[in-house]
Amino acid sequence: MGTSKGYEPPSSGDWNSLKRQIGMLLNKPEEKREKVVSKFVRAIGSSERFPFASRPKSVSYGGGKSTSFKSSSARKTVQNVASFFSDINKVGLEEATKSRDINLENKNIDEVKDILIDYFIVPAVDSDTACASLAIETVMENLFDDISEETELEEFLSNVINTDRAKDLVCGFYENYMYELFARTFFEDRTKHSNQNDATEILDIVKETIHEKISTFQCTNNLKDVNFNSQEGSDFVQGVLKEIMEILEEEDDV
Repeated sequence: MGTSKGYEPPSSGDWNSLKRQIGMLLNKPEEKREKVVSKFVRAIGSSERFPFASRPKSVSYGGGKSTSFKSSSARKTVQNVASFFSDINKVGLEEATKSRDINLENKNIDEVKDILIDYFIVPAVDSDTACASLAIETVMENLFDDISEETELEEFLSNVINTDRAKDLVCGFYENYMYELFARTFFEDRTKHSNQNDATEILDIVKETIHEKISTFQCTNNLKDVNFNSQEGSDFVQGVLKEIMEILEEEDDV
């Protein structure tokens, strides 16, 4: 769970309303949880701004100003990991790793997993990079849970892009990324106002809500047809993020 080095949420505009909603989650989770997720999406920039943001800036919404977070590192991470698995499918594991200077020779399953996680994460300099790294780590952990023998490794990795697992590379990543972004933003703040157990329970509620809402999205299964090494790939991962954000933001009477 991404709870280290948290971000102190602003105290104006959408953030005040959002923090009040979070405070009511434990008492009325069924009534308030979707509204919290929706207000969070709006507070970080909305589905119209956040999926395109390359640097944070102040935006006006609902009569106040909020700090808009950027999503460029997350989008780049998705594009890179999808490109890697697409290349494995097309040219094989050896060539795909060699072209990226990744050495998997004589490595066991856990070592391969750790090497790939290290390859895809980037140094955490802000919420975007920190949460993107935590999200890709979760995605890779989940993928490798399905591999039991070294002899299965290359075949498994070669087929990820062609199977239902492909949706985890994009939609699964964004699901974890949005949760980590929320956790990084609010865990320390809620701990100060209540206690760590309450803060953790709130995060669990939000995590479940994000998962339930995104599960309604028919994540594309044609990833193998996308050229992730091109502008097409960049546009594709950005478009998926926008659609997911629209689902999370949609809520009556927000």
